Amino acid sequence: MLSKRVIVIAADKPFQKRLIAGAMAAGGAVQAFSSSEELPGRIEADLVLYAMGWSITDPAFTSLLARLPEGARLVPILPAPQLEGMVSLLIDPRISTVLVAEEMSAQSVSGSVSKLLYGDLFGLEKVMPWGVRIYNMLVGDYQEKSLAIATIGDFASAMGVRRKYREQIDQCIDEMLMNALYDAPVDEDGKPLFAEVSVKERVGLRVAEKAQVQYACDGEHFAVAVRDSFGSLHKETVLQYLDKCLHASGPEQIDRKAGGAGLGLYLMANSATEIYFHIFDGRATEVMCTFDLGATRSQLRSFGIYQESLDTQGRSVGPGVSGVRTLPTRLGRRREDIAPLPPRSTALLPVMMTFAVLLLITAVTLVALPYVRRAPSATLKIETDPPGATVYIDGRTRGVAPLKVDGLEAGRSYAVRSTMIGHKDDDQLVVAADGESSVRLRLTGLSGAVVIESDPPGAHVFVDGKDSGSLSPVTLELASGKRAEVKLHKDGFLEQTLSITGPNAGERTVYHPSLPLSGDVAALSIEVDPPNATVTVDGLALMPPSALHDTFLKPAALHHIKISAPGFIDFRDDVTLGGGEHKTIKAHLGEGGVLALKTNVVARVFIDDKAVGTCPLAPLALTEGKHTLQLKAERPYLRYSATVSVEKGKTIEHRLDFGTVEVKAPGITAQTAGGPEGMTMLQLPAGPQKLALSNKDTGEKREREVVVAPGGKVVIDAW
Repeated sequence: MLSKRVIVIAADKPFQKRLIAGAMAAGGAVQAFSSSEELPGRIEADLVLYAMGWSITDPAFTSLLARLPEGARLVPILPAPQLEGMVSLLIDPRISTVLVAEEMSAQSVSGSVSKLLYGDLFGLEKVMPWGVRIYNMLVGDYQEKSLAIATIGDFASAMGVRRKYREQIDQCIDEMLMNALYDAPVDEDGKPLFAEVSVKERVGLRVAEKAQVQYACDGEHFAVAVRDSFGSLHKETVLQYLDKCLHASGPEQIDRKAGGAGLGLYLMANSATEIYFHIFDGRATEVMCTFDLGATRSQLRSFGIYQESLDTQGRSVGPGVSGVRTLPTRLGRRREDIAPLPPRSTALLPVMMTFAVLLLITAVTLVALPYVRRAPSATLKIETDPPGATVYIDGRTRGVAPLKVDGLEAGRSYAVRSTMIGHKDDDQLVVAADGESSVRLRLTGLSGAVVIESDPPGAHVFVDGKDSGSLSPVTLELASGKRAEVKLHKDGFLEQTLSITGPNAGERTVYHPSLPLSGDVAALSIEVDPPNATVTVDGLALMPPSALHDTFLKPAALHHIKISAPGFIDFRDDVTLGGGEHKTIKAHLGEGGVLALKTNVVARVFIDDKAVGTCPLAPLALTEGKHTLQLKAERPYLRYSATVSVEKGKTIEHRLDFGTVEVKAPGITAQTAGGPEGMTMLQLPAGPQKLALSNKDTGEKREREVVVAPGGKVVIDAW
């Protein structure tokens, strides 16, 4: 039975139907409207889905927010990906997620609606289709993090995921695990455990609570989630870090080391298709990323930050929570343990206790038997390459290699692992021989990550003179301390050369140079509202229609810009740019009425003293109100002026018919009211017209009235 009420507001009917289907699939009782103006005075809904325009400061949207009832949530839907707009909208506490209409599916709508209505947040099964296997692993330290990234990378490769997406997936997993292992852990007072621990010391430490990693792939989408057991992340922190990265200004190079503030979140937002933060305050935080493997470029199309907390009675407080769910906490308890259930009594209790005691005695006997007669002792000599690695046997620390471990049991298998900061772990399963035996473990050095970005993006990246085959932004692996020369090449821009150095293992360095324009070209950016307007530069249309156009122009030349859309006022501008210059034009077209001018002459048309074209003229959008219409021609001479009134949303048809007056009498010329003297060929409006005739021989003037027929000709051949 549908119990939660959902309101859908979207002007586009097919898109509205998609939203309705998604909301109903999540169990919502849906009511749809074309605009917020159609809503009743009192809004009664648990959730509102609102399809927005291109401006996030839309007055109708602001008014709708103010009218929401207490406890209701709103989901804004942007027309296209826009990270800055998403961050701005999520600041409002009534907004937990922002969607993008572009390529939106009913499944993505139902997933977001279900979370908000019923609070079922955690787990990849919420975003992957039924039947897709979800893999799990636990990660407790830096070495296990590296192994997890490698394992997931191998899985992605086996699933046929392209290298471009594998790099983005690795980058996001690395960032999520670094946060879960070293930023999330807090003590009982909520103080970060690693706040005052250096980067090099952190990677050698671990906490008891491991991070849970989930990953899955259905061939079209790849999803990964990392969950910690602390719940110390807050919505305000996420938005603050992203806002800082979006608006920060400073040097071109930014170092991102472990514990850095927010750059990793920004890189995730530019790599994933969907990002969700599931925050159970003080208990757990889950960060989930999905990747559209068929997308031509990475664009964030869904961004959500969902929060839950506990009230004083231990009940969950959050979006739509309707019941208790099992969820691991930092203390290893379940959510049910927060409010203990009453003990249950049973008649079988004495029998069960007796059986348990017998079972315990049997287990103790089995464990003690091997010690009655001990096996021969063995010694294991352990060396590592390079030396100095920490050695673990069956999970226990035994020292630093090279070393000898005595007191082992001959013939028994032991799991030997060696770890060293900046190197990949080496593990071997060793059978201890009677007496002394040796084992050698080899640790491979890990590379640092170098992220090459550029402004604008899309530059070809060359490393030490060789084409990497990638476009910026790209992540390169470089051994610690190794130097390399990177060149960025993009048509129309000056080539940039960077000298980069590989960071320490496990660290990331980001280079973000700006590519100056070449002096042989000029660049023009045009921001358009509405985005479906037709933009022409020197008569050539920029396709397809978009909210932003970038184009190159010939420098030191005059270029004509025209932007038009049905029902909107044309925007016109002329620009001249110098070599290497970049200019941005922001064109907001105002709505108006339409003037449809029909006439039987060829003449230039002016509206309010500004040329708009030549008759015959296509229907012309004008602002509401009165305008001065003028027609001008030289041969035959024509000067016409009139006032036209335009109403918003209406088309005004204006018909003008003209005829010709020709003066053939010798020495005689004509003049119209306010016009020049000496005319012998004129175009006048149809109907009675008065002319002033002049005799050049005698200087005498006379007034003559003529009747001009539409398209006709009047000849004056006598004085």
